[in-house]
Parts: sequence; structure tokens; C-alpha cells
Amino acid sequence: MIHYILFRTQAHATEDVSRVQEALETVLPEDTPIEFEETEGYFGNPIKILTARIEKKKAAEKYIEFLRTSLPEADLNELIKELPERVDDECNFYLRLSKQDAYLGDVRITYAEDAIAVRVKLAAYPAKYENGLKIIREYFHAEE
Repeated sequence: MIHYILFRTQAHATEDVSRVQEALETVLPEDTPIEFEETEGYFGNPIKILTARIEKKKAAEKYIEFLRTSLPEADLNELIKELPERVDDECNFYLRLSKQDAYLGDVRITYAEDAIAVRVKLAAYPAKYENGLKIIREYFHAEE
């Protein structure tokens, strides 16, 4: 099971916030509220942080299914290979989605820093790495 899923990205001063919002909306379920927070970078440059959260377990599970079916096969295969590195000891599963591809309407994994960060809090009892990994493997139909 999944407790919740968090999404986080940022719009730098050089980016159009509405385009970053559009990219985030591409990878979110319809009608998911987005929160905005203003902050500033190291040199005083304005940054807007956009966050969203899927709270309901059924919606979170549907989201993983959306990811599994929306990612290109090469991305999905790479993600499945990397599952052990993407789960931490607190049963969080992490991935980054490409902001640029999302803006163009595609769902793609990225390793870039400027991305849509996704953190999935897995409901594993007891909350141990092995249990979290087993759960996420089941969601992605990945065998050990």
C-alpha cells in the first residue's frame, strides 16, 4: 500500500511559472491542487516552489499504474532495474520526472536536477527497506 505521494518542482526566475505549472499538471491526476511557495536562491533570485500531494490510497495506487503504463518501455525497464537504489530505509520510493518532457505532454524519467521530484511513501509494516522494496516491486510487476 501507499500512504501518499509528494510532487515538488521549482520555477526559476528565467522560467515561466505557468509553463512549469502546466508541466506539473501533465504528470498529476486531474484536479490535484498545486501549492505555490515563493523563496529566493543563493544570490537573491526569486524561485517559486510548486508542490502537490496525492493523499488517498486508491488515487496513489492508480497513480503508480499511470506511471507504469505511461512511461516509455526503455524508461520503465531502467526504473525497474533501479528499484533497489530508489527505495530508502524509511520506505520512501524516489524518482524524477522530466519537466521539459512533461511540458510537451510526455512522461519520462530523468536524472537531471531540474525536474519534478516524486516521493512515494510506502506503507510497509514493519517499515524496513526490504518490505518497502517488495511493495514497490509488486506495483511495477517487477520480479527480484
